[in-house]
Amino acid sequence: MKKILFSLMLVFAFSIVGYAQATGPNYLFVINFDNGTYADGKLTLNGNGQSNVIYFSDKPILESGHMGVKKFVTIWGEGEQNFNTIPPNSTLSIIKDEVSNDSVFILSNPTLEGTSIIFDAELVKGKPTAKFEAGGLFLDTKLGNN
Repeated sequence: MKKILFSLMLVFAFSIVGYAQATGPNYLFVINFDNGTYADGKLTLNGNGQSNVIYFSDKPILESGHMGVKKFVTIWGEGEQNFNTIPPNSTLSIIKDEVSNDSVFILSNPTLEGTSIIFDAELVKGKPTAKFEAGGLFLDTKLGNN
């Protein structure tokens, strides 16, 4: 009985790992910025050359690192599962005087202009101000090869 139970547990474990590898892990990306604007469906984050993108994935495939915003924009459409096929949910988090103002967007079509990254942004929740100070943009998505 123990051998059967152990075998079933192994099959279950390998099934989970195989599924995660086939569909790709969930990733969280974070873009810090100095200030930005939101108007006419465009979200602009200004980095003054300091912006980078921090990322990490969930279990069972643990991955983390960082890249410049230029690289982030170039990988936007890479792979079979990518930001174009699975637009990321994102939260724009602005903290001013210890009070947060969070807005949720679905983002697409990033472009770079100087030290700014600009997204087409569909507002899902919240009321972002037209101009805002430093904060973070959190993007949550599932990426992978299949």
